[in-house]
Amino acid sequence: SLSLQIIDSLKIIEDDYANLGKALSKLALKYKDTLQIGRTHGQHAIPQTFGRQVVGWYAEVMRGIERINRAKTIIAVGKCSGEIGTHIFIEPKLEELALKKLGLKPDEASTQIISRDRHTEIVGLMIVNSDTLARIAESIRHLAMTEIGEVREPSNEKAHPGSSAMPHKRNPELSERIIGLSRVIRSTLAEESEASRALFERDMSNSSTERYVFPDLFENLAYACRLTEFIISNLEVFPGKMRKNLDLTHGAIYSSRLMNALIKTGKYTRTEAHNLAKKLAQQAIDQEIGLRILAESDPQISRMLNVKELDELFDPKFYLRNIDVAFKRTHLKK
Repeated sequence: SLSLQIIDSLKIIEDDYANLGKALSKLALKYKDTLQIGRTHGQHAIPQTFGRQVVGWYAEVMRGIERINRAKTIIAVGKCSGEIGTHIFIEPKLEELALKKLGLKPDEASTQIISRDRHTEIVGLMIVNSDTLARIAESIRHLAMTEIGEVREPSNEKAHPGSSAMPHKRNPELSERIIGLSRVIRSTLAEESEASRALFERDMSNSSTERYVFPDLFENLAYACRLTEFIISNLEVFPGKMRKNLDLTHGAIYSSRLMNALIKTGKYTRTEAHNLAKKLAQQAIDQEIGLRILAESDPQISRMLNVKELDELFDPKFYLRNIDVAFKRTHLKK
């Protein structure tokens, strides 16, 4: 009966993840060409598009659906094999026929219960799925920071008026709720892992905790997924702020292109080109002078690269030439 309940729960979760996938695909396609700075270590890296960032979330949710279907296969087992699983009073054929009607297969070597390694694996798979939701929520929470301001959660002033003391605030409390729920979901693994260590042919250590573990796991995961879908479907996106943020480093984000162009001249080793580009990039950031201006003014660079070549190096469209790859690989089309 627990296997059947888990399978029914997984079907509900599958629908929730499918709805989230649809919302993400719509968001990704809408902002496919919207320039945004990519970030690594919390620092500006190179240009991408907001749609390309969302595609990464979408692909992860699709893998989540694959995990859900795998989980349904893992747990589709039962037992009608007697007190300790040795078929003393119930014939194996009867067990097979009864379970077949329920859409289950017999546990290969049950005791009085189905071994809990399967159940622990289900919990582990669902924790990975909740981590995906937390990753999306964490990204949205950071993109909504005042200093970044590229997105904003949907507002519900009646239910969540924001800060009671500071009226100007729009706290990303929905995303934070998802992140908090992911911790609760993750805690279920410790409980079910302990339950998998049931003594000999059976004790009560599994059933005494599973009556909490699985309802809490699936209820929290379903709620977190639906909350994520609500955020994504109603997310406020600010392309103008994304474009503005792209210029925060005064062109330093194009330093890798400058470095590679210097290497291609054949006059610099990679280390020499790197050091020169790095020095000018840091100067651009510290003194708030465009790297393009500094590069053109530098005698070493101006001897190697003309104005037209420099203009090409500082064109953000260069970084979008293969943006379509991820969309094609995830089968997203307008």
